[in-house]
Amino acid sequence: MTEFAKMDIFFFVATIAVVILTLLAAVLIIYIIKISKDIKYISRRARSEADLIAQDLSDLRQNVKEKGVKIKYLWSFFNNLRNKKK
Repeated sequence: MTEFAKMDIFFFVATIAVVILTLLAAVLIIYIIKISKDIKYISRRARSEADLIAQDLSDLRQNVKEKGVKIKYLWSFFNNLRNKKK
């Protein structure tokens, strides 16, 4: 086998390997983008829920300051939390 034939085989194999690695890298990047979008959605959702809970706690604190500790306000607070889950 001549040296030129060996070079041709090497470059052919190297080209195939580069194409396969490029395709695998592209697929990996696509999956990373999809996962990052899901993480972004989850973090936004968690932030909005945390804001709602903070508002509920603020309302509960205000009721306690104004009217004292009453079971009615605690009960309504926990009912609001339970209803927001549904």
